[in-house]
Amino acid sequence: MKKKAMGAVCALLTVFMLSACSTEDVVTNESEPEVSVSTTVKPLTKKEFSEVETSELTNPSKEDFRNVRMILTLRGTDYLSDIQVKLPHYREAFNNIKDDQQIRYWFGSSADEEQENKNIYTREFVLYTNGLNDKQIKEILATGKIKTSWVLKDTKTKEQEEFDAGENIEFEVK
Repeated sequence: MKKKAMGAVCALLTVFMLSACSTEDVVTNESEPEVSVSTTVKPLTKKEFSEVETSELTNPSKEDFRNVRMILTLRGTDYLSDIQVKLPHYREAFNNIKDDQQIRYWFGSSADEEQENKNIYTREFVLYTNGLNDKQIKEILATGKIKTSWVLKDTKTKEQEEFDAGENIEFEVK
Protein backbone atom coordinates (compact mmCIF):
# COMPACT_ATOMS: atom_id res chain seq x y z
CA MET A 1 0.00 0.00 0.00
CA LYS A 2 2.86 2.35 0.83
CA LYS A 3 4.41 1.72 -2.59
CA LYS A 4 1.17 2.70 -4.37
CA ALA A 5 0.79 5.88 -2.29
CA MET A 6 4.43 6.80 -2.87
CA GLY A 7 4.01 6.17 -6.62
CA ALA A 8 0.93 8.39 -6.74
CA VAL A 9 2.74 11.17 -4.89
CA CYS A 10 5.72 10.93 -7.28
CA ALA A 11 3.42 11.02 -10.29
CA LEU A 12 1.61 14.10 -8.99
CA LEU A 13 4.90 15.87 -8.22
CA THR A 14 6.15 15.08 -11.73
CA VAL A 15 3.00 16.53 -13.30
CA PHE A 16 3.26 19.71 -11.19
CA MET A 17 6.95 20.16 -12.01
CA LEU A 18 6.41 19.68 -15.74
CA SER A 19 3.54 22.16 -15.85
CA ALA A 20 5.55 24.72 -13.84
CA CYS A 21 8.53 24.42 -16.19
CA SER A 22 6.60 25.59 -19.22
CA THR A 23 7.98 28.95 -20.37
CA GLU A 24 5.63 29.41 -23.30
CA ASP A 25 2.76 31.86 -22.92
CA VAL A 26 -0.43 30.07 -23.74
CA VAL A 27 -2.90 32.14 -25.72
CA THR A 28 -6.18 30.63 -26.76
CA ASN A 29 -8.55 31.89 -29.40
CA GLU A 30 -10.75 33.28 -26.66
CA SER A 31 -7.95 35.26 -24.99
CA GLU A 32 -8.01 39.02 -24.95
CA PRO A 33 -4.81 40.62 -26.18
CA GLU A 34 -2.45 42.25 -23.71
CA VAL A 35 -2.06 45.98 -24.31
CA SER A 36 0.69 48.12 -22.80
CA VAL A 37 1.28 51.84 -23.26
CA SER A 38 4.35 53.86 -22.33
CA THR A 39 5.40 57.46 -22.91
CA THR A 40 8.95 58.68 -22.41
CA VAL A 41 10.03 62.33 -22.40
CA LYS A 42 13.79 62.81 -22.57
CA PRO A 43 16.40 65.40 -23.52
CA LEU A 44 17.82 65.40 -27.02
CA THR A 45 21.27 64.00 -27.70
CA LYS A 46 23.88 66.27 -29.31
CA LYS A 47 23.31 64.49 -32.62
CA GLU A 48 19.52 64.90 -32.41
CA PHE A 49 19.89 68.59 -31.53
CA SER A 50 22.22 69.13 -34.49
CA GLU A 51 19.34 68.00 -36.77
CA VAL A 52 16.83 70.48 -35.31
CA GLU A 53 16.18 73.69 -37.27
CA THR A 54 16.53 76.50 -34.72
CA SER A 55 17.02 79.60 -36.88
CA GLU A 56 13.66 81.05 -35.74
CA LEU A 57 14.72 81.03 -32.07
CA THR A 58 16.85 83.42 -30.06
CA ASN A 59 19.80 81.65 -28.39
CA PRO A 60 18.39 78.11 -28.51
CA SER A 61 20.14 75.32 -26.62
CA LYS A 62 19.88 71.56 -26.53
CA GLU A 63 18.17 71.85 -23.12
CA ASP A 64 15.29 73.76 -24.75
CA PHE A 65 14.09 70.62 -26.57
CA ARG A 66 12.72 67.23 -25.57
CA ASN A 67 12.00 64.04 -27.45
CA VAL A 68 8.61 62.43 -26.69
CA ARG A 69 8.15 58.76 -27.55
CA MET A 70 4.84 56.92 -27.17
CA ILE A 71 4.72 53.15 -27.64
CA LEU A 72 1.65 50.93 -27.67
CA THR A 73 2.38 47.20 -27.70
CA LEU A 74 -0.40 44.75 -28.52
CA ARG A 75 0.46 41.12 -27.63
CA GLY A 76 -1.64 38.14 -28.66
CA THR A 77 -2.39 39.34 -32.18
CA ASP A 78 -2.39 35.90 -33.85
CA TYR A 79 -6.05 35.52 -32.90
CA LEU A 80 -7.09 39.01 -33.97
CA SER A 81 -8.08 40.61 -37.23
CA ASP A 82 -8.90 44.14 -38.35
CA ILE A 83 -6.56 45.70 -35.78
CA GLN A 84 -6.90 49.48 -35.63
CA VAL A 85 -4.70 51.76 -33.51
CA LYS A 86 -4.95 55.52 -33.33
CA LEU A 87 -2.21 57.35 -31.47
CA PRO A 88 -2.90 61.03 -30.77
CA HIS A 89 -1.27 63.84 -32.73
CA TYR A 90 -0.14 66.65 -30.48
CA ARG A 91 0.76 69.41 -32.93
CA GLU A 92 -2.37 71.43 -32.20
CA ALA A 93 -2.34 70.80 -28.45
CA PHE A 94 1.25 71.97 -27.97
CA ASN A 95 1.05 74.84 -30.45
CA ASN A 96 -2.13 76.27 -28.90
CA ILE A 97 -1.24 76.46 -25.22
CA LYS A 98 -3.28 79.22 -23.57
CA ASP A 99 -1.34 82.48 -23.19
CA ASP A 100 1.65 81.00 -25.05
CA GLN A 101 2.47 82.39 -28.48
CA GLN A 102 5.24 79.85 -29.09
CA ILE A 103 5.41 77.06 -31.66
CA ARG A 104 6.15 74.00 -29.48
CA TYR A 105 5.68 70.97 -31.74
CA TRP A 106 8.73 70.87 -33.99
CA PHE A 107 8.48 67.63 -35.99
CA GLY A 108 7.55 63.98 -35.56
CA SER A 109 7.20 60.52 -37.04
CA SER A 110 5.32 57.30 -36.49
CA ALA A 111 6.00 53.63 -37.17
CA ASP A 112 4.10 50.36 -37.03
CA GLU A 113 5.89 47.04 -36.60
CA GLU A 114 4.38 43.57 -36.77
CA GLN A 115 6.23 40.75 -35.05
CA GLU A 116 5.25 37.21 -34.19
CA ASN A 117 2.05 37.45 -32.13
CA LYS A 118 2.51 41.18 -31.33
CA ASN A 119 2.29 44.59 -32.94
CA ILE A 120 4.18 47.70 -31.85
CA TYR A 121 2.92 51.21 -32.67
CA THR A 122 5.25 54.16 -32.07
CA ARG A 123 4.83 57.92 -32.28
CA GLU A 124 7.86 60.12 -31.69
CA PHE A 125 8.15 63.90 -31.81
CA VAL A 126 10.40 66.77 -30.78
CA LEU A 127 9.09 69.61 -28.63
CA TYR A 128 10.46 73.05 -27.91
CA THR A 129 9.98 73.07 -24.14
CA ASN A 130 11.72 76.27 -23.09
CA GLY A 131 9.45 77.76 -20.40
CA LEU A 132 7.42 74.55 -19.88
CA ASN A 133 7.78 72.32 -16.85
CA ASP A 134 7.19 68.56 -16.60
CA LYS A 135 3.73 69.04 -15.08
CA GLN A 136 2.59 71.19 -18.03
CA ILE A 137 3.97 68.69 -20.54
CA LYS A 138 2.22 65.81 -18.73
CA GLU A 139 -1.10 67.71 -18.65
CA ILE A 140 -0.98 68.30 -22.39
CA LEU A 141 -0.02 64.67 -23.10
CA ALA A 142 -2.90 63.56 -20.86
CA THR A 143 -5.39 65.31 -23.16
CA GLY A 144 -4.71 62.73 -25.87
CA LYS A 145 -6.39 59.35 -26.00
CA ILE A 146 -4.95 56.20 -27.55
CA LYS A 147 -7.71 54.21 -29.23
CA THR A 148 -7.50 50.57 -30.27
CA SER A 149 -9.96 48.12 -31.74
CA TRP A 150 -9.81 44.58 -33.12
CA VAL A 151 -11.97 41.62 -34.04
CA LEU A 152 -11.51 38.24 -32.32
CA LYS A 153 -11.09 35.75 -35.18
CA ASP A 154 -12.97 32.86 -33.58
CA THR A 155 -16.05 34.74 -32.37
CA LYS A 156 -16.04 37.69 -34.82
CA THR A 157 -16.57 39.92 -31.76
CA LYS A 158 -15.35 43.48 -32.13
CA GLU A 159 -13.51 44.84 -29.10
CA GLN A 160 -12.18 48.31 -28.43
CA GLU A 161 -10.18 50.00 -25.69
CA GLU A 162 -9.12 53.55 -24.95
CA PHE A 163 -6.08 54.60 -22.94
CA ASP A 164 -4.98 57.88 -21.42
CA ALA A 165 -1.75 58.79 -23.20
CA GLY A 166 -0.55 60.71 -20.16
CA GLU A 167 -0.97 57.86 -17.69
CA ASN A 168 2.43 56.13 -17.88
CA ILE A 169 4.81 59.00 -18.51
CA GLU A 170 8.46 58.72 -17.59
CA PHE A 171 10.61 61.84 -17.61
CA GLU A 172 14.28 61.03 -18.19
CA VAL A 173 17.10 63.38 -17.29
CA LYS A 174 20.47 63.73 -18.99
